[in-house]
Amino acid sequence: MEALVDIDLELYAKHYKNLSEDFKVLFKDLQRMRVPDWIVTLFDFNVQNADINSRLQDELTDMRVDLEPQSLFKSKNLRYSAM
Repeated sequence: MEALVDIDLELYAKHYKNLSEDFKVLFKDLQRMRVPDWIVTLFDFNVQNADINSRLQDELTDMRVDLEPQSLFKSKNLRYSAM
């Protein structure tokens, strides 16, 4: 295996910086996107207070009592974190 030399590290760092800048431009609309509280805090949110139709309220209520999707959902982070 070849050892990394300074020039390689500089190229990798430059490539990473370029990717980071590209992502900021390509996904800038996601940074400004407003995600309703009932989506981010699905299992902790009072569904009856959500501004959604009653069919969706019923489905969300059913999901709240199912522990498997609740566990999966809580293991994921939907909050935006800056690059």
